[in-house]
Amino acid sequence: MSENTRKMLVGIHSIKSALGSKANKLESILVSNNSVNKYSELLNALPKQKIQVVDKKLLDSKTNQPHQGIIAYFKLSAKPTTLKQVMNETDLVVLLDQVTDPHNVGAIVRSANAFGAGAVITTSKNAATDSPIIAKSSSGAIEDTPLIEVTNLSKAIEQLQKEGFWVVGLDGYAKSELSQVDLKGKIAFVMGSEGSGMRDLVKKNCDILSKLPMVGSVESLNVSVACGVSLYEYKRQN
Repeated sequence: MSENTRKMLVGIHSIKSALGSKANKLESILVSNNSVNKYSELLNALPKQKIQVVDKKLLDSKTNQPHQGIIAYFKLSAKPTTLKQVMNETDLVVLLDQVTDPHNVGAIVRSANAFGAGAVITTSKNAATDSPIIAKSSSGAIEDTPLIEVTNLSKAIEQLQKEGFWVVGLDGYAKSELSQVDLKGKIAFVMGSEGSGMRDLVKKNCDILSKLPMVGSVESLNVSVACGVSLYEYKRQN
């Protein structure tokens, strides 16, 4: 099967989550010979012809990520792949402005899934895009909450606004706190990059900028933490 029509997941948690989604079709599972007993309950529930017991060195050659002795290949699922599809199916999305750390993106996808966001939207350049690292960091949440790539984030914001979304940018220097912003209705949160935050044009295109209140000595939160707090505030108001 072509690499364009299948995906590889590493680690037991992301694999279990993918197996639990009806949208995914398992192609094969590779498990190291010293991990068979550890994963016997999972393996016994799967068709034997899908399972390959291999040397750990083979798994190491497939990925440079910690794989916990197990790798799975799935046929690509038919989840939403475009912004237009997502806008018709949800009232909550997260946009990432050039967030480059795949672990942060994975954690954001996990939070988005937990609080009911329909998708995480990211730039196709200068950003972390769909990968085994993101899948593992999301604990498999990416199977149900897609990561949509767009070429122009400002245009994506304009599209969302035309469909009735209120676009809220998170910025540490904003005047209003997020708890003071009305988050009822269709909401799109915009999170800036780890180093420099949102770009000026992206900020300008947001409907409102807001910040999270902090009382300690730190100047900012990790972008995935800030996103989780923002999504919680949305859920609290709705």
